[in-house]
Amino acid sequence: MRILKFISYSFGNFANTIAYQVFGNRINFYYVDVMGLNAGVAGILWSIYGLWNAINDPLMGQVSDRTRSRFGRRVPYVAFGAIPLGLSFFFLWTPPGQSPWLLAAYFLMILFVFDTLYSLTIIAYNALFPEIAPTPRDRIDLSAVREILATVALLASFILAPILAEEIGYITMGAVMGTFIAAGYLVAMIGVKEKPIDESREQSLGLGPSLKIVLSNRAFRWFLGANISKEYIWLLLAGMLPFWRKYALGIQGKVDVFGMTLGAGDAEAVLLGVPILLAIPVLLVWRPIVGKLGYRKTWIIGSLTFIPGLLVMTFATDFYTGLAGTLLIIPGLANSMIMPFPVISEIIDDDARQEHGYRREGLFFGMNGGIVKLAFSAQGILFAIVTAVTGFAEGSPVQTETAVWGIRFLIGVTPIIAALIVALCMWKYPLGREIHS
Repeated sequence: MRILKFISYSFGNFANTIAYQVFGNRINFYYVDVMGLNAGVAGILWSIYGLWNAINDPLMGQVSDRTRSRFGRRVPYVAFGAIPLGLSFFFLWTPPGQSPWLLAAYFLMILFVFDTLYSLTIIAYNALFPEIAPTPRDRIDLSAVREILATVALLASFILAPILAEEIGYITMGAVMGTFIAAGYLVAMIGVKEKPIDESREQSLGLGPSLKIVLSNRAFRWFLGANISKEYIWLLLAGMLPFWRKYALGIQGKVDVFGMTLGAGDAEAVLLGVPILLAIPVLLVWRPIVGKLGYRKTWIIGSLTFIPGLLVMTFATDFYTGLAGTLLIIPGLANSMIMPFPVISEIIDDDARQEHGYRREGLFFGMNGGIVKLAFSAQGILFAIVTAVTGFAEGSPVQTETAVWGIRFLIGVTPIIAALIVALCMWKYPLGREIHS
């Protein structure tokens, strides 16, 4: 019964992963390289989007914390937000016409609509995690189940989505993936019943005082540094992969791979799809390591395992060297998938033991989501600066050597810096120094 509960709840992570990774992997490439949106304009729009997230996510977390209904605080937002979120994902891929200004305006508008629905749904969903899994062992086990489902979703994101986009178009891809998103969140809420709220222990604090409590938490601040850096790694891998495949590896048409002929989209799917598939067994390898070393040390070690593969990706020149690089990042991928939720749950438990005695899952997850989304701003700013400085030409089949090295720098060097920041933040993290079992 416990494992069935974990599996059904984890379908929400399946939905979340598709929404987040297909969005992160394809949307910038679609609007810049396919639709012709200026790369500098796209970078500015991403920066605005990231700043909106810094406001949006904590606000949505506070909304769910203060919600009272017969269905609970979190469940209504997931159950009733699933279908609108799926529809908004579909409309990401239906921009009007070819007018540059209209394209930019639509892009910004649909980003805001999609992200508002996404934030409200995912924060409510994530805030259920500590309640679904109340013990450290439950949290590692649920994290493993969540990430196995997420890995299936990642395969759909990095294999199925590129193939659908290349073969039958982005609109159809958006419809298929939007359906998966809505269905996954609906399945996740089957049988979920929230515990009654003890009103005698509640504190009716506004957003400002609540944020002050959250941001004064030293453990949470170091966690935020680690998590935003982890998120940046994933964003750069996903968002730059199509550019890296096309320009750094030179795969723009059919390519012979291990005796097979693959299209450009198929080759791209293999480059990250195979490593993500192989990350499933590695998730199970990290689980006992957490039991022996604890959250903190395990995340430090895992972040450093990214570095060899990212170095190879920086200098890769063809499919085979590119695949070698993505295969080498498997341990880092698996580690970064399993660690954040047990750590933030530990922080929430520690916070609830302090003088106020009030569990603020929504606010912690909301603040985490908002600040982590600043990785989009960092990505957007760097993308705009590097493409402008190196002379990247939108939609061109050929780029200058300088522009190609800009792409290599973005997908390889900057994530290495982020991995080192993860290790530093977790070294300073004050909790999780004991062993969890």
